Amino acid sequence: MEIKLVKHPDVFLKQETHEVEFPLSNSNVDLIHNMKTVMYNNNGIGLAANQVGYNRRIFIIDVSNEKNSPQVFINPVIEKQAKEKLTEGEGCLSCPGKFVDVRRPIYVGLKWFCEHGEEQYKTFYNLPARVVQHEMDHLNNKLIIDLS
Repeated sequence: MEIKLVKHPDVFLKQETHEVEFPLSNSNVDLIHNMKTVMYNNNGIGLAANQVGYNRRIFIIDVSNEKNSPQVFINPVIEKQAKEKLTEGEGCLSCPGKFVDVRRPIYVGLKWFCEHGEEQYKTFYNLPARVVQHEMDHLNNKLIIDLS
């Protein structure tokens, strides 16, 4: 399975994404593996499945300095968010060369499933919260250029 980045203005980025069933199919296992490769090869810190041509509700992030701690989020849902917001600049692998100031809650509580089908919940703060929200926007067909 060879995958490559889908870039704006490709209409695929605006198509509805669909929940993933468990246990994961071999194609979804391969997709997640390949998403990690594409994210790291492009110096990204997050990537949604629709950014590589798959309309599935999957995203990955890695905000570690070493770039060796990828986290996989399947069928994610934001369950809570801070009232307090912060505006910061964001870039996007699907919008090369664009850097947009985006106002986002400073924390979010996220529910998702791991690769083994186990439900997870965590509250993310600061940069991880921003990346989670950015990737959730992708799954909901929004780009940073839509938020400016």
